Amino acid sequence: MPGEFYVEGQKEKVDLTEIKNIISEVQNILARKVSFLDSWSAPANKITISDVAADLTFPDIVVPALPSGLSIKKVALVLSVRALADISAGDNYINGADKTIRIKKSSGAWGVDDVVGITLPNQGLYCKASAKEAGPVIIGDTDLSALVNANGSYNVASRQTVSVDALVAFGASLELYDIQVGLRIFWC
Repeated sequence: MPGEFYVEGQKEKVDLTEIKNIISEVQNILARKVSFLDSWSAPANKITISDVAADLTFPDIVVPALPSGLSIKKVALVLSVRALADISAGDNYINGADKTIRIKKSSGAWGVDDVVGITLPNQGLYCKASAKEAGPVIIGDTDLSALVNANGSYNVASRQTVSVDALVAFGASLELYDIQVGLRIFWC
């Protein structure tokens, strides 16, 4: 019969569905042994931060498969930038304190359902004049577990129109290359 077979040396048949259920249970047990899981966006080639505050959209993050039965303890937003480049001919950086990158569920609204994931300080993302430098990996210290509590899509942006705390550069333009945003999900 389909879905049944005999294991060599055994007299009783084994149900294929039962084996699939056992494998799934073992995968969930093994997944819970790991203390965190990262879900990353697709990379974006370039994001340019202007000297005029404006909305900036970062790539969306999809959390596809959280193991069942886990208890999420903390979630952090992570920003990875391969390189920074100044094209203003002067030293460049984030101009102003507490400039943020925000996150929301894709079904939510900016200015209502979003929360701050990463706050950059004044002179953050510093880059020498007319230079291209290695970029950072920044892990936010805000716990996003109340927002990121299930599989789904999450939007990431720096918002000026509704939050008035968007990233703004000191010089004419600060370019970020090969950007990815991710969620680091800690559980027990």
